[in-house]
Amino acid sequence: MSEIEGFAALERATVRRNVPGFDWRTFTAPSPRHRLTRPLREATIGLISTSGARVADQLSFDVVSDEGDPSYRAIPRETPPGRLRFNHAGYDVRNAYADPDCVFPLRLLRRYAEEGRIGGVAAHAYSLMGYITQTDVLLGQTGAAITAGLAADQVDLAFLVPA
Repeated sequence: MSEIEGFAALERATVRRNVPGFDWRTFTAPSPRHRLTRPLREATIGLISTSGARVADQLSFDVVSDEGDPSYRAIPRETPPGRLRFNHAGYDVRNAYADPDCVFPLRLLRRYAEEGRIGGVAAHAYSLMGYITQTDVLLGQTGAAITAGLAADQVDLAFLVPA
């Protein structure tokens, strides 16, 4: 067993201790690929992060539930870094506070838009937790809501940032 396989087995056993019957979702085929239809300098870029980022006045993520928190937060693109808060049980959020761009690079995307490297930044960025055992809710509700928001913001390309 490789080191990665060993870690995966340990992680699965740990999660199953807290959530009996849990198993990872498996997919038999890759997601469809969609080529960018315009140059990057003309494209609207969306941001999706599993950093547990939120705006200061938004509800905190649940970091104590054994099942995780399948909810998400829509964060307006104009949100200054000082208004961001981070709730996550899976990483040290002090690093996120020191440099929010390391897990939620909204400021960086805005800078790229100002420099003309990308066409623009979507009106909303999306944040959720990385630890979510309620995969049916995640895929059926959370994912659908985020997808609808990206479509409403006419996103050409989504930047996915795991934390």
